[in-house]
Amino acid sequence: MTDKSYIGKGQVYMDGRAIGNVSELQFSIEEEKKELQDFTSAGGGLYNSLRRISSVELSMTMHDYNADNLAVAMFGTASAVTAGAVTDEAQTTPSDVSTDVLVTTDNVIDTGETVTVTSYTEDTDFTVNAGGIVVLASGSIPASTALAISYTKKAVDVIQTLTTSAQEYVLDFVGLNEAQSGDPVVIKVHRAKFGGGQDVSIIGDDFGSIALTGDSLKDTSITTGGLSQYAEIKAA
Repeated sequence: MTDKSYIGKGQVYMDGRAIGNVSELQFSIEEEKKELQDFTSAGGGLYNSLRRISSVELSMTMHDYNADNLAVAMFGTASAVTAGAVTDEAQTTPSDVSTDVLVTTDNVIDTGETVTVTSYTEDTDFTVNAGGIVVLASGSIPASTALAISYTKKAVDVIQTLTTSAQEYVLDFVGLNEAQSGDPVVIKVHRAKFGGGQDVSIIGDDFGSIALTGDSLKDTSITTGGLSQYAEIKAA
């Protein structure tokens, strides 16, 4: 018998966009089973059975935290902010500055550039981080005070979470079978619909991952006999 053992590696695309490093892509078929018991003898057993496929589930684990992947996982939208100077951005200190407190800015601060806050002094009255300025309790900035903050904003991607519903994608896998000297494997899922990201790690000791589960849905536009309306696998 010919050895057809399999270890898969390759690139996954969503609507033609390469999504980066993917450690798992898997089909799981859910079945509905009907059984007819054998009533003709005391020993019992099955007289007949019927299995119907109720759904085909997809699972995928992504490791690239790019804006588009995060938007998919967080049911969001992605946009880009360009770098540039921000002059006299208006912010207000909270009503209690008895402890060090963060005042966030509208943009991500480039901490390698100069930051000025009205007439106050950095490291005496405030410190700077990427998210804004930290008003120091030991400094002279009062509570409930209007500030004018000037800084250089960093070029970043912005993901607005939970602004959309689940989207449909054409899912393509272009890969190889490492166990067969790199024989090609190409898979197309005509309609893939994923749910939200599961356990999207933000703080941790290990590399982060974005786990998605979804469904392979029927594509009724495929009407040629013998062609699957769900998925197609081509393997050497």
